Amino acid sequence: MKKIMALAAMTIAYSILNAAPTIYVVDMAEVYSNYYKAKEAHAQINASAETTKQELQKMDKKRQELIAEIEKINEKANNPALTDDAKKKIFDSEAKPKIVEVQKIETDMRNISQQAQQSLNQNLQQVQKIHMDEIREIVKKLAEEKKADFIIEKRSCYFVQPTSELTQDLIKMVNATEKK
Repeated sequence: MKKIMALAAMTIAYSILNAAPTIYVVDMAEVYSNYYKAKEAHAQINASAETTKQELQKMDKKRQELIAEIEKINEKANNPALTDDAKKKIFDSEAKPKIVEVQKIETDMRNISQQAQQSLNQNLQQVQKIHMDEIREIVKKLAEEKKADFIIEKRSCYFVQPTSELTQDLIKMVNATEKK
């Protein structure tokens, strides 16, 4: 009897060990790009970037106006009838303050652009992390539903049977909570 039990246990263990695992694939990039929360977040980030772009355009317009004024002052100062002393006086009193202002505007534009880019990148990374964590939780639910042993990234596979593709199922699940 012990031999029969041991043989049965070995047969069951062998069957379990040799059972083919159930493997599915998903294209996480496609899932993420179709996730309604990701679309909303990207729209907000793009709106913020557009606001910064408009602000920079206003600053650049002011800079261009100052440059035009400086050119007019230079033309005025290059009058051959003026003495070198008069030319220097015109440059120091009229052009120099505008040149300083142009330089300040250019510095401000660079700083605003860099800060905005860093802020947008940080926000995007934080939002993507949150969204990917949410999607991973839904992947676990999908794995339970499909009784999957593995769900892997589609891009890491050389070949996938169409029946093993769960991308569209996952997209439906992640968007199931969207309020329409």
